[in-house]
Amino acid sequence: MTMREQDVLKSITGLTRIRLETWIQEGWVIPTRSEHGFIYTEIDVARCSLIWQLEDELEIDQESLPVILSLLDQLYGLRRELRLLMRAVEKQPQNIRSQILDSVQQNPGDE
Repeated sequence: MTMREQDVLKSITGLTRIRLETWIQEGWVIPTRSEHGFIYTEIDVARCSLIWQLEDELEIDQESLPVILSLLDQLYGLRRELRLLMRAVEKQPQNIRSQILDSVQQNPGDE
Protein backbone atom coordinates (compact mmCIF):
# COMPACT_ATOMS: atom_id res chain seq x y z
CA MET A 1 0.00 0.00 0.00
CA THR A 2 1.28 3.47 -0.84
CA MET A 3 0.17 6.87 0.34
CA ARG A 4 0.50 10.43 -0.87
CA GLU A 5 1.76 13.25 1.34
CA GLN A 6 -1.68 14.50 2.34
CA ASP A 7 -2.63 10.97 3.47
CA VAL A 8 0.50 10.71 5.62
CA LEU A 9 -0.24 14.09 7.19
CA LYS A 10 -3.80 12.97 7.97
CA SER A 11 -2.66 9.64 9.43
CA ILE A 12 -0.23 11.18 11.95
CA THR A 13 -2.08 13.68 14.09
CA GLY A 14 -0.16 16.92 14.47
CA LEU A 15 2.41 16.22 11.76
CA THR A 16 2.97 19.24 9.54
CA ARG A 17 4.18 19.43 5.95
CA ILE A 18 7.21 21.51 7.04
CA ARG A 19 8.23 18.92 9.61
CA LEU A 20 7.82 16.09 7.11
CA GLU A 21 9.89 18.00 4.55
CA THR A 22 12.62 18.48 7.17
CA TRP A 23 12.72 14.73 7.83
CA ILE A 24 13.07 14.10 4.11
CA GLN A 25 15.85 16.71 3.79
CA GLU A 26 17.67 15.12 6.73
CA GLY A 27 17.36 11.71 5.07
CA TRP A 28 15.40 10.26 7.97
CA VAL A 29 12.50 9.38 5.65
CA ILE A 30 13.14 8.50 2.01
CA PRO A 31 9.89 8.31 0.04
CA THR A 32 9.79 7.70 -3.70
CA ARG A 33 9.55 10.83 -5.83
CA SER A 34 6.96 10.86 -8.61
CA GLU A 35 5.72 13.55 -10.99
CA HIS A 36 2.84 14.14 -8.54
CA GLY A 37 4.99 14.46 -5.43
CA PHE A 38 6.29 11.94 -2.94
CA ILE A 39 4.85 8.45 -2.58
CA TYR A 40 5.14 6.84 0.85
CA THR A 41 5.18 3.10 1.54
CA GLU A 42 3.86 1.56 4.75
CA ILE A 43 7.45 1.46 6.02
CA ASP A 44 7.87 5.18 5.30
CA VAL A 45 4.68 5.95 7.23
CA ALA A 46 5.77 3.73 10.13
CA ARG A 47 9.12 5.54 10.21
CA CYS A 48 7.34 8.92 10.22
CA SER A 49 5.24 7.73 13.12
CA LEU A 50 8.37 6.54 14.96
CA ILE A 51 10.16 9.85 14.41
CA TRP A 52 7.06 11.71 15.58
CA GLN A 53 6.98 9.63 18.77
CA LEU A 54 10.70 10.08 19.38
CA GLU A 55 10.49 13.85 18.95
CA ASP A 56 7.17 14.61 20.59
CA GLU A 57 6.51 11.91 23.16
CA LEU A 58 10.09 11.13 24.20
CA GLU A 59 11.36 14.66 23.52
CA ILE A 60 14.47 13.47 21.66
CA ASP A 61 16.35 16.47 20.26
CA GLN A 62 17.34 16.80 16.59
CA GLU A 63 21.03 16.21 17.36
CA SER A 64 20.35 12.85 19.03
CA LEU A 65 17.71 11.67 16.58
CA PRO A 66 20.11 10.62 13.76
CA VAL A 67 22.08 8.48 16.20
CA ILE A 68 18.94 6.78 17.51
CA LEU A 69 17.60 6.21 14.00
CA SER A 70 20.93 4.75 12.89
CA LEU A 71 20.98 2.36 15.85
CA LEU A 72 17.39 1.32 15.17
CA ASP A 73 18.22 0.77 11.48
CA GLN A 74 21.14 -1.44 12.50
CA LEU A 75 18.95 -3.38 14.91
CA TYR A 76 16.25 -3.99 12.30
CA GLY A 77 18.90 -4.93 9.73
CA LEU A 78 20.38 -7.51 12.10
CA ARG A 79 16.92 -8.89 12.87
CA ARG A 80 16.27 -9.27 9.13
CA GLU A 81 19.59 -11.08 8.65
CA LEU A 82 18.86 -13.33 11.61
CA ARG A 83 15.46 -14.28 10.15
CA LEU A 84 17.12 -15.15 6.83
CA LEU A 85 19.73 -17.23 8.61
CA MET A 86 17.05 -19.02 10.61
CA ARG A 87 15.14 -19.85 7.41
CA ALA A 88 18.31 -21.21 5.84
CA VAL A 89 18.99 -23.37 8.91
CA GLU A 90 15.40 -24.65 8.92
CA LYS A 91 15.89 -25.92 5.35
CA GLN A 92 18.84 -28.06 6.39
CA PRO A 93 18.54 -31.76 7.23
CA GLN A 94 17.84 -32.57 10.88
CA ASN A 95 21.41 -33.76 11.58
CA ILE A 96 22.84 -30.42 10.36
CA ARG A 97 20.30 -28.45 12.42
CA SER A 98 21.26 -30.52 15.47
CA GLN A 99 24.96 -29.81 14.90
CA ILE A 100 24.26 -26.08 14.63
CA LEU A 101 22.17 -26.13 17.82
CA ASP A 102 24.88 -28.09 19.67
CA SER A 103 27.51 -25.61 18.51
CA VAL A 104 25.46 -22.63 19.69
CA GLN A 105 24.75 -24.23 23.07
CA GLN A 106 28.42 -25.06 23.62
CA ASN A 107 29.59 -21.54 22.73
CA PRO A 108 26.75 -19.19 23.69
CA GLY A 109 28.86 -16.02 24.10
CA ASP A 110 31.39 -16.45 21.28
CA GLU A 111 31.51 -13.86 18.57
